[in-house]
Amino acid sequence: MALFSIPDTLSPWLVTLILVYMSLPIVIYYAIPFLFYGNRSTKKRIIIYVLGDIGHSPRMCYHAQSFAMKGFQVEFCGYVDSQLPNFITKNHNITIHPIPRINQFGMVHKVIFQILVIVSKLWELRGSDYLLVQNPPSIPLFPIITFYRLIGCKIIIDWHNLAYSILKLKLKCSSWHPLVIVAIFVELFFGRFANYHLTVTDAMKAFLINSFKFNDKKIVVLHDRPPVQFVPFKETPELTRDMALHTEPFIKDLIPEGFDITKGDKIIVTSTSFTPDEDIGILLGALKIYESSYEKFDNNLPKILCFITGKGPLREQYMKQVAETKWNVCHVEFVWLSSEDYPKLLRLCDYGVSLHTSSSGLDLPMKILDMFGSGLPVIAMNYPVLDELVTHGQNGLKFTDRRELHESLIFAMKDPEIYQTLRKGAIEESKNRWDSTWEKSMKEINLIH
Repeated sequence: MALFSIPDTLSPWLVTLILVYMSLPIVIYYAIPFLFYGNRSTKKRIIIYVLGDIGHSPRMCYHAQSFAMKGFQVEFCGYVDSQLPNFITKNHNITIHPIPRINQFGMVHKVIFQILVIVSKLWELRGSDYLLVQNPPSIPLFPIITFYRLIGCKIIIDWHNLAYSILKLKLKCSSWHPLVIVAIFVELFFGRFANYHLTVTDAMKAFLINSFKFNDKKIVVLHDRPPVQFVPFKETPELTRDMALHTEPFIKDLIPEGFDITKGDKIIVTSTSFTPDEDIGILLGALKIYESSYEKFDNNLPKILCFITGKGPLREQYMKQVAETKWNVCHVEFVWLSSEDYPKLLRLCDYGVSLHTSSSGLDLPMKILDMFGSGLPVIAMNYPVLDELVTHGQNGLKFTDRRELHESLIFAMKDPEIYQTLRKGAIEESKNRWDSTWEKSMKEINLIH
């Protein structure tokens, strides 16, 4: 007879407890790390996810660089359609994860494909401390990242604009269009699950608080600032601006015959994605009026060399329009530059032109910051929030249509005192840099200490 026996009714429970106890080391040392930490190192890790071309997402690149400089392991996900900046590719704390594109199918298939790609990559990078995404786009990112919080990752949304306002512009419809209503719901509902929000303007922050009813304590304004590669040109006896124009490989062959900055001719530049919210036709129309002013009223007007940089859906249309126009005093060049050559072009110009109008009226064009960083006065299309950046007559000029732009060009091209005043204001603005502004904002939400 056994001295000790286990009642039959308890045996299954004890067996289960024993199995659970024996499996604890496997769960603690293998299962949990696999599910919640993946391949994470001992460093703090942040995922920066961009549903766009990394090389032409400057603000997100600056985020990546800044986090990397603070010792974060940065996982940078996005499309790689263009050359990446050296400060990204040469930083050992930044790993690029290219996102595959799908172009041969319709919108529904594209969204499904994007969902699968996003979920797959976020699973691979599980265990990260933070996930930073830009808005727009909000679909399909916002619903997916909401569930990503379940594994302990804190979500940061950087509000560059409002996705639904861009959709309204693209579809040329009202706010009651079904797709626009869905976009509003996604931003308003899923956006509130983020731990922190960054906005590019004070006006954007006010909108999120007053219209979306987001918690104001979670929202920090991070104004765009020019990074270190955008600096004013400093002439020396060994290298004047005119010499640089005729020696830089990317630009020397684009200088038209007879154009001479030493005789007062001017160079202007604008950067665009050739989308409906930036009407290049306004600039071309103003240049045509300038041509007419030269022929009919003032043969002493300086010549203008205009560089239009960027790519986009309407580029070919505008190139054709320029090719079909007879130009005498103005010369227009469409260029596509690397991230290294673009700053070089800006510092060789006299004025920057911004045609950005903002679909929401709440964001500011990064291109103006790049221009200010390069010491360029800006001639900018006016809208209310622009007052946060451009002061008329101090660091730039504002206009509302092609005739006002033409008047601004006449004003800017002929009067050297105006140029000196605006140039001084732009140089002063160039002293405000990204690093210090970024660090202050990150400390406000306790991401760094």
